[in-house]
Amino acid sequence: MKTQRSGRFEGGGSSVLITFLMLLLITLGALAVASSNANLKLARKGVSWVKSYYALEAGGDALLDIISTTLSHAEASGYDESSALVRMLADCLEQYTGEGESILPYDTSISEIKIEPDGPESLTVNARLSRQHGSTEQHLLVEIKVFAGTGEPEPWGFRILQWKQYQEPFEYEPKLDLWNQPE
Repeated sequence: MKTQRSGRFEGGGSSVLITFLMLLLITLGALAVASSNANLKLARKGVSWVKSYYALEAGGDALLDIISTTLSHAEASGYDESSALVRMLADCLEQYTGEGESILPYDTSISEIKIEPDGPESLTVNARLSRQHGSTEQHLLVEIKVFAGTGEPEPWGFRILQWKQYQEPFEYEPKLDLWNQPE
């Protein structure tokens, strides 16, 4: 005679457990792939931003080379006054300024420049360099103090007072109505 057991599930318990574990592993695997894909996109975006930042830095370095070369020419020409040096710097930097073709490396342009004499033996150069990065612009603010030196080999020199990179903040649309979309 066959005995019957009540209240007990007779078969398939291990199949249900295996099916549940498989669903759990598939779900966790899909989440891991999605997370690693998001991390990869973020890392690529970070690499792009860093490349753009250093391209802007290269433009700033080119500006320093231009100023240094102009000071060398001023020394060779015998300019001792800051007013003559201001004119010489302004003439030299004028070809690099503007929205047209950029001569600075990596599509960096000098969007603003201001040269002011501080006295008979010094002047200040304020420049803003710009570079397009995606849909926004990155900027580098540079402030350089050009001064008369005391030694014979280097009558003019310069000191960097400010070297600051910034990016314009993202502008949101003023009236973004999510609930009433135009048809």
